[in-house]
Amino acid sequence: MPVYDFSCPECGDFRALLTIDERNDPTPCPDCSRVGQRLILAPNLALMSPVKRKAHAVNEKSRHEPRISNAHSCGSGCGCGTTGTKIRPTRTKETKLGVLNSQKPSARPWMLGH
Repeated sequence: MPVYDFSCPECGDFRALLTIDERNDPTPCPDCSRVGQRLILAPNLALMSPVKRKAHAVNEKSRHEPRISNAHSCGSGCGCGTTGTKIRPTRTKETKLGVLNSQKPSARPWMLGH
């Protein structure tokens, strides 16, 4: 059975479970028994993609409660010497063709890069 919203001039808004045939009939307020006027409201549908909805929620939250970041402000690997900066040493490997610099050893050396 659908739920319809009504407004009472004395008590305020209320909801009533009515059949579709009864939706246009006068509906009394449950508190004072005066006839309430039916309200037409927009349905609460989630038509937005989840990614966009999350972005809107984060933007709305940050509007009222901005996030404070304690991250290093110079960027990664700046070498300024402040605490909290993790600088990974460059790894070098001697090959027949020369010196190969890499940050991280490959787990699958047989695969070609993409």
